[in-house]
Amino acid sequence: MKKVLNFLKSILLGKYCALIFAIIAAIDVIINYSYRVGYIFVDGSLFNGFSMTLFILTIISALYLTGVAALNLKKSDTADKKAIHIFQIIAEIFAIIIGIYNIVNMIVGKSESFSAAVGLFWKAFPVWFACVCVSFALFVIPNISKVAVKKTLSAVLSVIMLFTIYASIFPIVPFEFKSSPAVFDNGEGYSVIFATSDKSTAYIEYDYNGKHVKRYDENNGRKIGDVKVHSIKVPYEELSNNSYKVGATRVIDELSYGGRLGKTIESKSIKFNNNFGDDINILTISDWHTHNKLAKKTISYLGKYDAVALLGDSAPGIMVENDIVNYLVDFAGDLTNGEIPVIFVRGNHETRGEMASKLSTLLKMNTFYYKTSLGNYNFIVFDSAEDKEDSHPEYGSMDVYSGSRKRMINWLETLDNKENKKTIALTHAKEICMEEDLSKEAYDKLDKLNVSFLAAGHEHISKFIKSTPYPILIDGGIDANGAGTYVASMLKLTPENIKVISVDSNNKTLVNETVDWRN
Repeated sequence: MKKVLNFLKSILLGKYCALIFAIIAAIDVIINYSYRVGYIFVDGSLFNGFSMTLFILTIISALYLTGVAALNLKKSDTADKKAIHIFQIIAEIFAIIIGIYNIVNMIVGKSESFSAAVGLFWKAFPVWFACVCVSFALFVIPNISKVAVKKTLSAVLSVIMLFTIYASIFPIVPFEFKSSPAVFDNGEGYSVIFATSDKSTAYIEYDYNGKHVKRYDENNGRKIGDVKVHSIKVPYEELSNNSYKVGATRVIDELSYGGRLGKTIESKSIKFNNNFGDDINILTISDWHTHNKLAKKTISYLGKYDAVALLGDSAPGIMVENDIVNYLVDFAGDLTNGEIPVIFVRGNHETRGEMASKLSTLLKMNTFYYKTSLGNYNFIVFDSAEDKEDSHPEYGSMDVYSGSRKRMINWLETLDNKENKKTIALTHAKEICMEEDLSKEAYDKLDKLNVSFLAAGHEHISKFIKSTPYPILIDGGIDANGAGTYVASMLKLTPENIKVISVDSNNKTLVNETVDWRN
């Protein structure tokens, strides 16, 4: 027993133990903060405020252990007091428990939560790093007895802090395109969307009717220079079967008077093709939830396509701009190379996170419900938004989507199909609206508009439903045919019918159906 106690004492109360555990506790702080998107689920199982209480205690633990480490290095008699030892042991055990708690959060969140955590980590890192450096400079370095070690650590810390100051003033990452352009149909024209590695201004250039046209990503005459995601509106007719290139100029400083710009980059010339004949292949994909690579592997089994319909849920949420860059813009750019149109359907997970309210501005889309066409075929695009009541705690009192859905149904009622054009509806959730009365109104109106087919996602299953006036495809997505699988689909439109094919990431065909156009 005595040997066990001595062993534990050597681990928890050794000369450098407090310093080591202070570092562990400091790391616990930023990891816990970065994974705070899971707070609501933990608090829901225990009590409201539990996660924040743990977070605050983690900060207190880190501060206390730093103080004890300073006393130990100073060889102060205070460090040997029984009360100090008791609280030191408590703080160290707490640091271990929080470390385990953080690891469990990572495992439960899987890779899907990792993107949001990385974004939150880098947002918090400068403040966290400054606090760590100041604490080290104030409490640790002055109490180191060995002069050589003190000088070395002081020099290293000085270099790190100088580099941090330099990096905050001057850009240190290469300036480059982070995605190929993607041409989104916004219902009124095209939004040419691409991303850069740092904040910049952006433009598109092309020739139209014998004149050179240059359009900027701007707002009422002011170039937008504080974002990485750029979107530039172009009328349908000016881009149709035309060539274009995009460019961007790095913005280092944007001031009231003057500013500093950096490098300008330009893409190669890109030929955009929307000259559709009677036969059109449309790739439909939904619920990839950051699994770009697996989705693209599955898509490769479906063959060539002329347009893409993204049915929503690119990530668990859009916490930071890079979530839009990596899982929406880059994904769409990879699938199309800016050469064919994209129809975007907002999913319920694009309505979550700090950037959700900015998505329509970044994509230059006035609303996420609209009507468009590809050749001779019409498309009605819905925005089903969230799948729970606005008051649900997951939304943090930030949602008023019930009003948005009512406005969408009012808009839907204004549509007609007097020419009896072949029409397809696209939505994220097959119910279109979570409210039963609005959902019924939508379905009834689509019936009156002679819609022939509805494609949806959201449910993470692959299913073809024939029991409605118009068949419904549940497109699939991640885990749609078992854990770790992905399902994507192709709509092959001809004047006679719609051939629907869904395959999984093992190249297994799950749906192979034909839908006749309604007369």
